[in-house]
Amino acid sequence: MRYRVYGLTLSSDVPVHELVPLAGAESEAESDVRVCFWSGRKKSFTPSRWFMSWTLPTGELWLQCAKDGCGYLLRFPEIADFFVDAEGREIICAPEPETPMETIRHLLLDQVLPLVLNLKGREALHATAILTPLGVCAFVGPTGAGKSTLAASFLRAGYAVLSDDCLVVESIDGRIFATPAYPGLRLWPDSVEALRDVAGGSQPVAHYTSKQRLIAERYHGDFPSDPRPLARIYSLSRPPDAEAGAGLANPRIERLSHRDSFMELIQFTFRFDITNREMLLRQFGVLERLVSNVPVRRLQVPDALSSLPAVCEAVLADLNNRGDSVVDNNYTVPPSI
Repeated sequence: MRYRVYGLTLSSDVPVHELVPLAGAESEAESDVRVCFWSGRKKSFTPSRWFMSWTLPTGELWLQCAKDGCGYLLRFPEIADFFVDAEGREIICAPEPETPMETIRHLLLDQVLPLVLNLKGREALHATAILTPLGVCAFVGPTGAGKSTLAASFLRAGYAVLSDDCLVVESIDGRIFATPAYPGLRLWPDSVEALRDVAGGSQPVAHYTSKQRLIAERYHGDFPSDPRPLARIYSLSRPPDAEAGAGLANPRIERLSHRDSFMELIQFTFRFDITNREMLLRQFGVLERLVSNVPVRRLQVPDALSSLPAVCEAVLADLNNRGDSVVDNNYTVPPSI
């Protein structure tokens, strides 16, 4: 079956239930990425050196990357291996026997493909994005900052969600565009319950997390596919400890300089082969063009779910403000430097 995801045409020898299959002439398009699932005995490969590793906040090893003779190995210990060819055209999934298929699909869509995008010469941010009449609005921030929950609140208000945690960006005719990813948001149970009225249903994301994948009813067969202009990027943060105890009453928006914007975004990029100097230089060049053309803000968000409507209002007011300052309920934000 063939699908469209992150601006790529993907073919898979098993259904990917989180994606909408291509129909008609689109289904005949040449695939950018082919996904195969290992059906026999799992391929044994122990590399001599891992060039990159990620750990969880607990210190537990989460993902290791290594090069083999014809590409790369991405290993999620005790869960699955993913073999990627050198050009990012083929991905072979080799799960452990006890790993559920929804976990494999989650890792493929939300962990592996974003890295493969980087291998294929495309750049993406760890960002959740919505579509407004003034363009795409993206939210970056650390895990748990509330990116997906805020996007779901915008969805409730009638704004389409274009991505959840991976947003492809590209320069077209001197402007920065954002490419839609695929329908759905991954939310913690309390957020799913609070935003149940926008859902067409939810399903488990993976066996190792309580997060649910929320599918909006309005997306059934009507998900945006074309790149849209990127208008703003907001870096989400929580109140400092001193204010958190008292409870931040209103959202706060702060403009960032080009330098601070670059340093803010560099930590929220997908980076596959950190030994590839050409890739690193290309990524830095894309980020420089990005912060030169798209305003970046720091958005401080109150902890309470009840504050979400006020956060949405503050973001929309900022998007609509074309003057030298942005006013929220607390103070006036100084112009960029």
